Amino acid sequence: MDLAAPPDLGPTWRWLAHSRHPSAELLLRRARLEVPWGIGVEGARTELLVDPAMAACLSQQRADGSWGTASNAGSRVLSTLWVVKALIEAGLDAQVAAVDSAITFLSRHAVTDAGYFTVSGTDSGVLPCYVGLVSRLFRDAGRIELVGPQVEWLTRYQQVGVAGQARRTAEEWGHGLDRRFGGCFSSTSCLIGVVRATQAWAGGSEPAHGEALAVSREALMERSLAFTRDGERLLDLPSPLKDPGGWALPAFPTDWRIDAIDALHAVALGEGQPDPRVGRAIALLMAARRDDGSWARGWHVTSPYLKGLGVAPRGKGSPIVTARALVALALLTAAAPAD
Repeated sequence: MDLAAPPDLGPTWRWLAHSRHPSAELLLRRARLEVPWGIGVEGARTELLVDPAMAACLSQQRADGSWGTASNAGSRVLSTLWVVKALIEAGLDAQVAAVDSAITFLSRHAVTDAGYFTVSGTDSGVLPCYVGLVSRLFRDAGRIELVGPQVEWLTRYQQVGVAGQARRTAEEWGHGLDRRFGGCFSSTSCLIGVVRATQAWAGGSEPAHGEALAVSREALMERSLAFTRDGERLLDLPSPLKDPGGWALPAFPTDWRIDAIDALHAVALGEGQPDPRVGRAIALLMAARRDDGSWARGWHVTSPYLKGLGVAPRGKGSPIVTARALVALALLTAAAPAD
């Protein structure tokens, strides 16, 4: 796709205007996009909180802000993370008490002494994709004080390696990350970790963050975000779908895995003109758009506490994934909402 002729997002703006979904409005406003048809942040937030699926989810939150049945708080970290991730990606933030208390729970039970996010409570549970993931969640939720340590860890330890060649200077974290899960820090860095780190660095303010961002963006652009370096096929990344390219389909709610929207959003952030090499990934996402301008939910990993959240009627587009796609594409192409 030629970025000189960006995709026509008018049908998507009109579809979302017709849907009037509160999550769509909150996600667009979070991205600082105008919402001519909106009712305002407070109104949209109130409407979303009384959604039956949302209300059912919040009713199951424990007094300490967590979700889960385990008696040990550390064993409720991941169940809480997946719920609060979905709530934030549905448009909520720390202005909502349930979200704020869940993040506070994670800040007490899922960080090392240095403030780095960990799935185990120890240094051995600090994993690149999770550190990058929560960096974005904390930022989107407005808990900025928790973002700094995550970006620090990524800047110090996240390598961007391509075909055995390191692209930046990084310290050695250890704890078996060169071998765990197929090699988080193997000679070619895990693309999921690089995407998450790119999102984190794009929100950073230090020169070192900008330098790391330039390196990671270039590594992603070399493979047009989603393809093998020779350009012959779509990358085979993990997803719940059997289709090897199914990971790229728009998703909600999700876990540590990414979709094409995540990859596009990562390079849409920060300063600079759109790189033409992103055009192929845009075309990939646009190919999944429905005739009415919406996107259906391609895959999901739904917590038992989130049953029904974000589910659209069969054969219909999803306002949440449609808004996610629109945000990434609008930021990439500097598109304006249709009248």
